[in-house]
Amino acid sequence: MPKTKTKQKHILWVEDDQQLVDLYTAMFIKVKNIKVEFLKLGQLALDRIKEIEEGKAEKPDLLMLDLLLPDINGDKIFEQLRKTPSTKDIPVFILTNYGGEQMEIKMTKELDAEKYLVKTEWVPTKLMPVILDRMK
Repeated sequence: MPKTKTKQKHILWVEDDQQLVDLYTAMFIKVKNIKVEFLKLGQLALDRIKEIEEGKAEKPDLLMLDLLLPDINGDKIFEQLRKTPSTKDIPVFILTNYGGEQMEIKMTKELDAEKYLVKTEWVPTKLMPVILDRMK
């Protein structure tokens, strides 16, 4: 009986820190069934949401979102994601240096982020197993 090829999972990661992008890129190279795409600007993420809505881009299986970006704050991206019919159900992990309780409540309770992770507490070796478990 031929093996059925499992669909490659897709993570869309909005992150402007080049060192983190390089580190996670190197870590995910070893993971065969997960494709990770990094966007460094909030506007690119908003453009991608629109492309997904229009059927011009693939819907990711998970969105990793930084809140502090150089152009648009991640909470605005997240709000748009939830307002858009074809992206409103995409699971979101917030990974940020912004540890404010009010923002965490907004992201998890109001906008339904699956996880709110502060970068200083979630180093890559600790975060990778959580991401990989979620992508099963």
